[in-house]
Amino acid sequence: MVKMLLRFHGKLMREPVTSTVILEKGVKLNILKASIHERGGEMLIEVPDEHANDIIRAFESKGVDVILKRTISVDSDKCIHCGGCFSLCPVDAIHISQDYTVIFDESKCVACGICVDACPMRAISLILF
Repeated sequence: MVKMLLRFHGKLMREPVTSTVILEKGVKLNILKASIHERGGEMLIEVPDEHANDIIRAFESKGVDVILKRTISVDSDKCIHCGGCFSLCPVDAIHISQDYTVIFDESKCVACGICVDACPMRAISLILF
């Protein structure tokens, strides 16, 4: 599965862009997170590998910005291993080891950003690839 972040601009919000792409391409998309309002928004989706290029082209042709990967970055100098991020992670991508250090599993991360806001030391940030 390929994760991609879709950025919708305000002018697109009056059009059924996502449902149109799904119907045109006949591909099931897994919506992992969405934050959409009348001025625009973002949607994090997973697409089967074999359909990724078609889906990217379809969304881009409709004016949607497609970002292929977004993940977290942890500044180990700032992290105090308080665990504030651990309890909020919706996909169990953050664990506490036996020595009480925080461990991030990037393969499970869906880049929702909840941990970024939860970190009191601002040691976590989202990065785009």
